[in-house]
Amino acid sequence: MPISRERYQQGLTAEQFIEQMTKNRERFEQNLAETTAVFTDEDRAFFAEHPVSIAAIAEDWCTDVIQFLPPIIKLAEETKVPLRIFLRDQNHDLIDQYLKQGEFRSIPVFVLYDQDWNELGHFSERPEAVTQAMAKESRRFALENDHLDGVNRAYENMPDETRAKVRENSARFRWDSMLEWNRIFLDEIEEIAAAKSKATC
Repeated sequence: MPISRERYQQGLTAEQFIEQMTKNRERFEQNLAETTAVFTDEDRAFFAEHPVSIAAIAEDWCTDVIQFLPPIIKLAEETKVPLRIFLRDQNHDLIDQYLKQGEFRSIPVFVLYDQDWNELGHFSERPEAVTQAMAKESRRFALENDHLDGVNRAYENMPDETRAKVRENSARFRWDSMLEWNRIFLDEIEEIAAAKSKATC
């Protein structure tokens, strides 16, 4: 069933989501503080012209949530876009409507509604450009660190020491790229928000 207006109001506010976090809260709050730099006057004008409500499906253990939910929270703060957040593992009926590739309960998911509560579309996990950049960096790291035992194996099959170094490099690359990737992400959210006006042109 689609998220009704009534169900939407039962979701967590941003403050409630942060308060219940048990993992990654320090990094999350740091990202919240830093992501303001991404917003422009054009973004604010866009959402004034394209008013939406956003439902997010998230969990605090997911790195993509830690990166991409903060820009949505800041968007809600700066443009008065209504936002409610649902915990994936307590709301399987919601996440199962937005399975990635029809199979995976990937998060975050952001569902956008217009003022008449028509669903405009949804965003899942991360931008494709970000996935490609991450894969390219993983290949670079493996090529330049072929002395590490099992560095060319699938991540889950690497020795613990190698996996830790790969994870450390991936985290550094992600957070160094955060603002650039958040800009890509917000552009994709705006494309969804503009869907109705495109359809009626």
